Amino acid sequence: MLALAQPPGPSISLPSLGYVYDDNSKAIRQISGVPGAASLDTTVSAGTSLNSAFVHSRAQLAIANAKDGGVALVQWAGTPQATAISSALSHVTLAAFSRSGDGAAISDGTTVEVWSGLTSTPALGATFTPDGGVTAVAINDSGTVAAANGSGSVVLLGDNARVLATGGAWTALAFLPNGNDLLATDGAGQTLTLIQDVQNTAAASVVLTVSEKPGALAVSSDGSLAALGLADNVTIVNLASGAANSIACGCQAARFDLLVGNLVARIIDAQTGSELLLDADSAQPRIASLPDLNLGVAQ
Repeated sequence: MLALAQPPGPSISLPSLGYVYDDNSKAIRQISGVPGAASLDTTVSAGTSLNSAFVHSRAQLAIANAKDGGVALVQWAGTPQATAISSALSHVTLAAFSRSGDGAAISDGTTVEVWSGLTSTPALGATFTPDGGVTAVAINDSGTVAAANGSGSVVLLGDNARVLATGGAWTALAFLPNGNDLLATDGAGQTLTLIQDVQNTAAASVVLTVSEKPGALAVSSDGSLAALGLADNVTIVNLASGAANSIACGCQAARFDLLVGNLVARIIDAQTGSELLLDADSAQPRIASLPDLNLGVAQ
């Protein structure tokens, strides 16, 4: 009796929440699963060894510090590749991407470089050296860049730098999706501040006052919410009403890496280095652990 070949059965793959840089494996990795049941999964083959990287998950690209020196643009929307870019920075310590991922502001804590064309042909557009060093940066889709400096000011960078706020110890900046309004966390005043219409009125108002120095900051895709990292919790803030909801986690968010969703992000705990997942899209915002599915082994 002749045996007939059977067609392959349907394959099942886990949904993806996006990509992050994993310091333990020194690689860019996919997060598989859904909020509440997600884990670090396969490694992106960058073609070069990395010391650290800042990832724009949705655009599938990263600005990376290469292990052998220099700054590289890593892309994996198609065939994964790493391309050295002509940055004068020896080591990138701060990076912010535009919403589309096409632009970035990168810094070594002293100088800010503004890059465009990351999804096509990377080009260095401008270089700035703010007074007192750089503590935070943000960039919108039109290429407007804001930086916080060690002199206590938030400055809109350009040929004629414009001061947006003074007298603070600014720890994080983030443009809202409209590109006109800027959120800033102030460690001196212990506030979350909204600076509206940065190109014109630059009117500043306090959205929330907290009882400690705020740290990491992220803004939801629709611009309605912000996530604020505090000493032992993450606070979700409604930017229209100022209402706040704190999620106890015993963690201090060093950084939020935005993933698929309105406000879903990977958290790195500054105290322990452990990795967590924030899900502010559910009816009850939550923080869950982010286990390692395969210890960083490429599939």
